[in-house]
Amino acid sequence: MLGLTPYFSQAACLAIQPKEIPTISNALTRTRVELSKENLSALYERDMLSLCDHFLKYLKRNGLVDTPVTKIGVETINGFLQPYKTTATNYMNRRRTLSSLFSRLITKDLIVTNPVQLTGKLKQSAYLNLPYKKQQLREVLEELKQKHDQLYLCCLLVYGSLLRPHQEIRLLKRGSFNEDLTVISLSGDQNKSRRIRSVHIPGYVRDELIKQGVDLLTEDRNIFSRTPSPFNMSYFNTAWSRIKEDLMERGIVSQNHTLYSFRYTAAVNMYLKTKDPYKIQQAFAHSSLRVTLMYLRNLGLVVDSSLEDLPDL
Repeated sequence: MLGLTPYFSQAACLAIQPKEIPTISNALTRTRVELSKENLSALYERDMLSLCDHFLKYLKRNGLVDTPVTKIGVETINGFLQPYKTTATNYMNRRRTLSSLFSRLITKDLIVTNPVQLTGKLKQSAYLNLPYKKQQLREVLEELKQKHDQLYLCCLLVYGSLLRPHQEIRLLKRGSFNEDLTVISLSGDQNKSRRIRSVHIPGYVRDELIKQGVDLLTEDRNIFSRTPSPFNMSYFNTAWSRIKEDLMERGIVSQNHTLYSFRYTAAVNMYLKTKDPYKIQQAFAHSSLRVTLMYLRNLGLVVDSSLEDLPDL
């Protein structure tokens, strides 16, 4: 029995030996590779990868690449985020993305707390997302119709079918529509909500789809590029910025009008028509009614009970 004692002592020592702690560089490099396996939107994945690369370069410049992941503290994070304090929005967006990276290290049991959450916050100035007024909407759409038919169709779909221009509409293929172009069906990986979604197509949008020959395309063709591949992510933004400059000079739109203003306008008009936030939630695929109420209030709508809603005696 005495002869077995050293064996058991060695096994016991191995059992209680702490696991190796990776360096921050190795931990983030592995996390970066695994991001591509997650079901992330193309835009979000791009932002995550970009910030991860910038953080790794910051660590290298400051001789911190071999620092154990558990030793990265608030001082290091603050030093990295400092150049992004040009605006509160810029800083908070980068802080949020970096925090998401470190949250993944927590799920791997590499760290216990998220050091990014211990950094200071900057208050972002709230601004009103400007929807279009009735006449303004007509003027803008008419301008787009004359100057850029693909952007015109995109904006009609944003307004009429409530889809997002870059993450959803830009990627639409003929196969996303039913045979008579009255419904669009999106799988979970084709829309932001990550749920299967079907949206109706108003008559004025269907007419333009037919006018542009979408009904004649094969199912694998993108409705804008007319090839199996969509235009790049910035295609509609670039086209809009060129036309918007002229619209601003003529006093038709302001700086706060964007492609998303068509979606905001749709929300305003739907609420004024239905007075039913629940219908807005369903149509916009919001995760909860609370999100919808915040959305409507951010657009300047008063979503509260009125005198007529109070009970009679």
